[in-house]
Amino acid sequence: MEDMENTEVKQDVQDAQDARSELQDTDHHQRGTEETASSTEPPTTTPSGAPMPTTTDPALIEAWDRCWAVVKSTPTEFDTWEELMRLADRQDGGFGPEAPPANISNVRTIYDSFLKQFPLCFGYWKKYSDIEYMARGVEGAIEIFERGVKSISNSVDLWVQYCSFVMEQKPDDREAIERLFERGANAVGLDFMPHVFWDKYLAFHEEKEEYPKMVKLLERIVTIPMHQYARFYQQYAQLLASRPLTELLSEEQYNKYKEQLTVKDADGQTQDSAISEEKPQEQLELEMLQVIMEASARVHARTAEETNKRWPFEAEIKRPYFHVKPMDMPQLTNWRRYLDFEEAEGDVERIRVLYERCLVTCALYEEFWLRYGTWARSQSNLDDLKVIYSRAVLQVPPSNPSLRLTLALVEEERGEIEAARREYQTILENLPGHIETIVRFANFERRTSPAHLEAAELVYQSQLGLEKVDEITQTAIVTLYAKFLWQVKKDVEGARLVFKTGEGKFDSRFFFSTYLKFEMDQPGEDYETRVSNVFEQVRYSGLPEAIKSDFDQAYLDFVMEFGSSAARYNQLEVDVKSPSVYVQESKKRAAVEQTDEERAKKQLKQEDVTMATNTDEPTTADGQSVTPAMDPAAAYVQHQHWGAQAAPYGYAAPTYPYAAAPMQAGAHWDYGSQAGAMDPSANGSAPYYNPTPHS
Repeated sequence: MEDMENTEVKQDVQDAQDARSELQDTDHHQRGTEETASSTEPPTTTPSGAPMPTTTDPALIEAWDRCWAVVKSTPTEFDTWEELMRLADRQDGGFGPEAPPANISNVRTIYDSFLKQFPLCFGYWKKYSDIEYMARGVEGAIEIFERGVKSISNSVDLWVQYCSFVMEQKPDDREAIERLFERGANAVGLDFMPHVFWDKYLAFHEEKEEYPKMVKLLERIVTIPMHQYARFYQQYAQLLASRPLTELLSEEQYNKYKEQLTVKDADGQTQDSAISEEKPQEQLELEMLQVIMEASARVHARTAEETNKRWPFEAEIKRPYFHVKPMDMPQLTNWRRYLDFEEAEGDVERIRVLYERCLVTCALYEEFWLRYGTWARSQSNLDDLKVIYSRAVLQVPPSNPSLRLTLALVEEERGEIEAARREYQTILENLPGHIETIVRFANFERRTSPAHLEAAELVYQSQLGLEKVDEITQTAIVTLYAKFLWQVKKDVEGARLVFKTGEGKFDSRFFFSTYLKFEMDQPGEDYETRVSNVFEQVRYSGLPEAIKSDFDQAYLDFVMEFGSSAARYNQLEVDVKSPSVYVQESKKRAAVEQTDEERAKKQLKQEDVTMATNTDEPTTADGQSVTPAMDPAAAYVQHQHWGAQAAPYGYAAPTYPYAAAPMQAGAHWDYGSQAGAMDPSANGSAPYYNPTPHS
């Protein structure tokens, strides 16, 4: 019995083992099948990590991958973006409802990224809306149109295309269409070339014979200075003459003009000028039409005058649209003159419209954004100011941080502290070691927390020792950090430690001048020793000899006024005024004397030649007559002086900024050559020293 039971147990164990083996074999087979299937699936990304286009063309995939890599590393590569969008159009399957989902997904990724970088390219908004119309229908296209008119609200073409699309797709919703036209009229109605938009708006009313609305709209249009102002006035006059006034005017308008034909007699009784009750309707309307046309003629004359004022500026605008290519100088000058003119005219709405037009064409030029902001501030509207600068930082490349710095100040003024802090942080992420940003950021933190300066100090500390920052910039950061500790935080020892980190490391006039001022400002028994140590470092530094000579002279003066040893002064004077110095000065005097002698000889020769010709006309050295154009004095008189205006709103040279041109964006300022400029008490090229003795 036991043997039988043992045999059955063994058989059960064997059966279980066989079942497990079978399951394992099945599992291995399934995994192998899955691995084989997964290995045959097409890749979903290109080698550069871009989404894979829907195509089997290896050349298209290669070009697609190359373009993605370029725009990812350099988003401002306009031509590469255009090539990438053309490649997206070539994907297999199109963009209709039955198209592969990857097609529209890829296109959306491309267009969203491109239009975020270049939102003023109105043509691509229209193209994007066409693709969304194929993919999602009317609502998808309208969504893109809405994004487009928010990004470039003053594009006449985009508004015309948007309104036309809605008219075609929703012809029965006339109220919505009219509201859309009114939005467009407020956005582009005051443009100088809006006739296509106004024609479309008028056609919308004419289609349903809404003549009173047409008249009211034309009365609005004929007041606007524009390119085709005369044509709209003619259309207005023809419409009034073509139909009875009762069909063209609203009841309110009709009664208003009728009242203008009535007068009051001496007894206060109301009478018609010719007893209107007895006049035929036709005669009454003729008189009313005459009143209307007389009033409109005066409006037309004013419009013509305003148009003619602006015509010379408009005629010089060669590129009214956005492009990444630089503007030529005549175009920039014309925009400056035009803005000067419009600001002098004083119409706030027209000034705003012109700035918006200018900042489509000149969107990459920070001077026009800054000028727009200056004008907006004169209108005392901080909300508008923030909007302007928020748009500006999206248009101007990050290498020009002045607009973002201004935006940070505006946000701080509005009490948006965190937003302002983010602006400074963004600049330093893009431009590590940017001196102006560091100083402004630190002072922002100082103003925000005047009792706790750790945040301001941290700004300087975060920029020390950065790998991408050159030595000149690092010198400036160290010097300004030490100056902050000394003058703002009143931490003398901390400032001295920072200065000492630059000893033997920085050969900068700015560093040594600031270091000297710091030590001269600290009293104590070791005053002479500390200051002399800094002077000695200058003498053995790598500064140019000319700059060392200036410091040596200041050192000599310091030892005379504060030194305790005559022997030290005598020895220093010998070192400073070595024979080589006298030789150098002698050579300079000899060169000056030689120049004076040559000038005298040349003048004498000129006088001899002039006397030999025996004529009253000016002559050249070889005896030929000098024409007024050859005579330097005459030529100078003939030419306009530098900076003078040739005509109203004319410029002899670019006027913004109004003093010197700013540094090229991203360039590092050489503080080593600007010591005197940093200190109003510096006299010429000599380093600053304090004549007041310290105890």
